[in-house]
Amino acid sequence: MPAFLDAAFIRQVGLAKWAARFGTIQFRRWILRTDTEMRLPTGSRIRLPRASGNATEVYVTRANMDWGSEQLFASFGSSETDFLDIGAHIGYYSVYLSPLVRRAFAFEPDPRNLEALRVNAQRAGNVSVYDVAISSRDGVAALAVDGDSAISHLVDSPGAASITVRAMTIDAFVAALPEINVGLVKTDVEGHDLEALRGMTQTVCKFQPLILSETGSEPEPLFELCKAWGYRVFAFTRDRRTFRTSLQPMTEPDLATEWFKMLFLVPGRLQDRFLDAVR
Repeated sequence: MPAFLDAAFIRQVGLAKWAARFGTIQFRRWILRTDTEMRLPTGSRIRLPRASGNATEVYVTRANMDWGSEQLFASFGSSETDFLDIGAHIGYYSVYLSPLVRRAFAFEPDPRNLEALRVNAQRAGNVSVYDVAISSRDGVAALAVDGDSAISHLVDSPGAASITVRAMTIDAFVAALPEINVGLVKTDVEGHDLEALRGMTQTVCKFQPLILSETGSEPEPLFELCKAWGYRVFAFTRDRRTFRTSLQPMTEPDLATEWFKMLFLVPGRLQDRFLDAVR
């Protein structure tokens, strides 16, 4: 079932708001057969393709589909630093951050997403698109494309429902751009986030960026990596009874018990600010 039809999601948005917003975007999708335009909280505008379930989630939540992670992450944007959007999809985070950073680099290997991503990047003006998968090694990889384009993912071996894509590490990408100044990184690559993180160790050591990541399915290696980097983990968690959301420091066991969507991997230079936000 799509996330925007889930009972918990509807409760999160509120039944009346969900019905009005979902009805509006479905009318545009099926009756008018047009995409939807939306202004994001940072002032930028994004095109939401009518075929994208992820776009529906963005619209219905009014750009709060990650429970406040977007707003907090954007607050660390700077006109002097660059943003790496790994698993950009249609460009939601790239466009969201574009008014707040010097440049955004959007990485997206699924060809089904590239048209909308390029349109959104062109309109933002400071977003560059790279049709490449980010991993822990350079070369080629197999991308499974048998489902929704929002959940395409790298697989260990090619299959009938996969395509071959170019793969590279963030360290290799950054090394080729000596003028880059990485301040923010987002990863959302459907189970391959840890490999993407492993491929950016040199970048992390040099720039100490704030990282927002969907990773969480492999707690032990994630926390080992963060320990080696000197990073701490935070997340917006949600109470399963009241649906109240709060920012919390996370431990390894928390990843198995807490309800969260995205993790903040926080360098030492920003940890006091996150602890203040928790308090």
